[in-house]
Amino acid sequence: MPKAKTILLVDDEPDMLKIAPFRLKSAGYKVITAEDGKTALQAASKIKPDLILLDLGLPDIDGLEVHRRLKAAKQTRSIPVIFFTAKYSPKATRARAILPVDGYIVKPYEPEQLVALIKEYLYKHK
Repeated sequence: MPKAKTILLVDDEPDMLKIAPFRLKSAGYKVITAEDGKTALQAASKIKPDLILLDLGLPDIDGLEVHRRLKAAKQTRSIPVIFFTAKYSPKATRARAILPVDGYIVKPYEPEQLVALIKEYLYKHK
C-alpha cells in the first residue's frame, strides 16, 4: 500500500484547522497544521510535505513572505504551494500578479473542490 501523501495546512482560522484536515484525512491524506508563518516554515523544513495549503493572511509572517521563503530555501523550493484566499483579497490579487504559485482555493470553498484540486496537483508533481 502506498504511503499517504502529507499536506501542510497553514491557516490562522480555528474552524479551517478543524474542517479541512477532517475532509483531507477522510480522503486518505496525512495532514499537519500550522497557525502562523513561523511554525509553517519550521514544519515545511522538518517534514518536507508533499503539498502546502497556505493562507495569505497570517498573524506573524504573511503568506506572501512565507511563500517567498519556501521558494528561496533549497529544501522546500520544490514543494507545490496552493494559496487559500478570500475571493476579493488585495493580497490575493497581488499574489496572482507577482508569484508563480501552483494554485488557488477561494474561501469559502466546497470540500469536494479542495480534495479534487489537491489530487490534481499531487498527480502533476509526482
